Amino acid sequence: MPKIKDKNSTTTDKIVSPKYLYVTSFIEGGSVMGVELLSVKMIAPYYGNSLYVWASVLGITLGGLAIGYFLGGIASKKYPQTKALFYVLLVSAITVFLMPMWGNIIMKMTLNLDLITATVISCAFFLLPPLVCFGMTSPIIINLLTEQVEDAGKVSGTVYGVSTIGGILMTFITGLYLLPQMGIKITTYIIAVLLLLIPVIYFIYSKKHIVAAILVPVILLLIGKASLSKTEYNSHLKLRDKSDGLLGQLLVIDDMKTEKRSLFINSISQTFMHLPTRRSQWQYVHRVALYASFMPANSKALICGLGGGNLVNEFKNLNFEVDAVELDGRMEILARKYFYMNPEVNTFVDDARHYIRTCKKQYDIVVLDMTAAENQPANVYTIEGFTEIYNLLSENGVMFVHYQNVLEGKHALAVKSIGKTLQKAGFQVRLINTQKDPKETGEQMFFATKQPIDLTNETFDRRDRFADPFNFPRGKEIFIANYDFTDGLILTDDKPIMDFLHINTLDMTRISSINVTIPILLKEKIELIE
Repeated sequence: MPKIKDKNSTTTDKIVSPKYLYVTSFIEGGSVMGVELLSVKMIAPYYGNSLYVWASVLGITLGGLAIGYFLGGIASKKYPQTKALFYVLLVSAITVFLMPMWGNIIMKMTLNLDLITATVISCAFFLLPPLVCFGMTSPIIINLLTEQVEDAGKVSGTVYGVSTIGGILMTFITGLYLLPQMGIKITTYIIAVLLLLIPVIYFIYSKKHIVAAILVPVILLLIGKASLSKTEYNSHLKLRDKSDGLLGQLLVIDDMKTEKRSLFINSISQTFMHLPTRRSQWQYVHRVALYASFMPANSKALICGLGGGNLVNEFKNLNFEVDAVELDGRMEILARKYFYMNPEVNTFVDDARHYIRTCKKQYDIVVLDMTAAENQPANVYTIEGFTEIYNLLSENGVMFVHYQNVLEGKHALAVKSIGKTLQKAGFQVRLINTQKDPKETGEQMFFATKQPIDLTNETFDRRDRFADPFNFPRGKEIFIANYDFTDGLILTDDKPIMDFLHINTLDMTRISSINVTIPILLKEKIELIE
């Protein structure tokens, strides 16, 4: 195998094989995508997984690479020696290694800033440095591999092709295995070690900077060991489970004072349960169960959105046959392990729209309970999606759609659009009276049926007495009278705009998390990046 000798150098101790340079390019490309995914997951517990976050990460990623390309071009001309490449890689390994530590520090400091500013500053602080180093790598490698001008195009294409292949493989490895199995910190350290090995091997082989080549990994190892160690803290909050994945960070936390257990995704509560009774503390769960109890026992029910499975249990208590669809497979595990979900429930790990489209069963009850998180199921909330649900329901079937927003004002367009789209799909649509101020963001509940259904004289005797203290409306007070959906938009697959219609509620939910939930978790020494 021919060797590449440093340009403008008369020494032979800095000789590197072209294969080694291509391996370097491969690892650099993989590190770019791995670090990008990791940065989104680092930010998510603090600032969520919304469009704001993705826009910030992508912007900083492209900006960092662009700066790196320019600097790399300059460096390749000014410092044509091979060692320049490995100094850059050494710095990149260190900055990647420090990402979890830097991320925690800067995001705690920016909690009081507005969401967009805080996200951009945080990304710039811990994501920009390694990406600048990554951007510098390819121009330097191309310069080292190019012997003649005529070879520049071929060499450039090969380097960027190898780098891209590395990025593709690392995207799958990081997203599907490392993050779910190892968590954020260990995955970050694995990528940092891969980057660190390249210059360390070179320095040892070239018999230069051997002390530094050994000392730097030892120091980073000690820092990593310290960051992974956990100190016991006497807190009334107990972390029962923590899981990082492509769909977000899941936390299961017990409040020993109030005997409550909560499930969080990216620091937003998804399930809130009273431990002694094993029943939900959220009104909407019992509201749906109460108004669904007019349906006879053995009715077939489909719940889209599992959470901790509290609503599933309420339906099983009504002797319904229950299927549940949940996109995140971790939810089922947590629901069974920590929230005592009924073992007889059939669960399907699938996208709700895909399941609805491919399902061969017919249901008497469908519940859409997927709006508590930041990313709205826009593919379900369309005329096409609602029509597929309409065809899935039995002739006397009913659908409950749980949603959070306002009923009056400019942001009421979201509720009106859902209602109008349901009507266009053929449903009889009414809003259940949730006793909330129509001008304030709160729980909304759609009651959509194929046939007109009158609940005025229903006694709901099949429902137990647990929710009686909530004093839900009965008789003529069950529904909001004469709510008009006329001004709404027809939502379609071609224009799935629920994320934009929901942005006001999203902002309020995330701000509440930043101002209330996250400070409590940090105060009680529950680290969000681990």
